[in-house]
Amino acid sequence: MAIKGKNSPEKLLLKMVELEPVEFLGICKILGVDVYKEDLEIEKAKNVETDEECGRATGQVNVEIEPKEFADIWNDVCDAVYALNRTRRRNLGQLIYAATKKEKE
Repeated sequence: MAIKGKNSPEKLLLKMVELEPVEFLGICKILGVDVYKEDLEIEKAKNVETDEECGRATGQVNVEIEPKEFADIWNDVCDAVYALNRTRRRNLGQLIYAATKKEKE
């Protein structure tokens, strides 16, 4: 069975393989895919430290958040691409094809 359409989910995923890591992370951001592990303990630890004298937040967080395994990220990306409607797939395709075309030149 042939894959129809330039912006079919299968073709978009095959083109995503050609992206640079930074570009792939940008696509994850656009699709709303989290690249970091979500954990209740991490959420609790995200409380920002406060300066004792003036009570302002220092902006420092005392926990290191670990990234997800690539296989988990890829599964989430695949699910997100298959869930897109035709218009959003077309817009995503424009971004992906432009990014992969730039690399060949």
